[in-house]
Amino acid sequence: MGLHDKKTILFDLDGTLLPVDFDKLLEDYFKALTKEFIDLATPNRFIDILMKATDDMINNDGKQTNQKIFMDSFFSLMEIEGEKREEIMKRFDLFYEEKFPLLSRGLCIDKTSIRIVKLLKDAEYQLVIATNPLFPRAAILERMEWAGLDPNNFDLITSYENMHYCKPNVKYYQEILDKLDITPDDCIMLGNNMQEDMVASELGIETFLIEDFLIDEENNKRFEPNWRGSLNEFVLYLEEKLKNIS
Repeated sequence: MGLHDKKTILFDLDGTLLPVDFDKLLEDYFKALTKEFIDLATPNRFIDILMKATDDMINNDGKQTNQKIFMDSFFSLMEIEGEKREEIMKRFDLFYEEKFPLLSRGLCIDKTSIRIVKLLKDAEYQLVIATNPLFPRAAILERMEWAGLDPNNFDLITSYENMHYCKPNVKYYQEILDKLDITPDDCIMLGNNMQEDMVASELGIETFLIEDFLIDEENNKRFEPNWRGSLNEFVLYLEEKLKNIS
């Protein structure tokens, strides 16, 4: 176990590199997005539709992008046809450009994630933002900005535009491997969700569990991470291991 024989590090974003309670962020996101479509559906109906379209994405069989699955489901459930769909797409885009950034209010961000990325980039590791691709790229880049992360430091950022599976489907991780032409032995997956992130171990990928914002809905009945600790402890681990490698 360790970094000496690895070349690629996969990072979850929310609750891992971005110190945020994802459930709270999701709640605020739903409230904000609902306001943008209040003329088309009641808040309860809109959230039900949003959740159903998201579930369809999570159950994607890989034949279409997550974006295509989500939008087709959303439009069908909202009974939106023809040119009206283009107007709705523009409304989504405007929301992510103007309203989504406001969800960062109150976040307290330190430099730990920036330090981790710098250490690994300086050591010439390939880096991936392996966040659950339920959101458009614009929303993921925005959250990376909250954490002070430069997208140019990452070889792949998964989003609903470029992925055909979602966590916890192990095929999501296989798709990353295929895109980068790497093997499970080349990688470490770093995340805070026992079920969605540690499932990468089923492919043979080593897994590191970040416990600051731990999510463990099944009380760890399936997976045993190769390493676990806080993000600050991971920095210390990195510094020690990279020193030994050099």
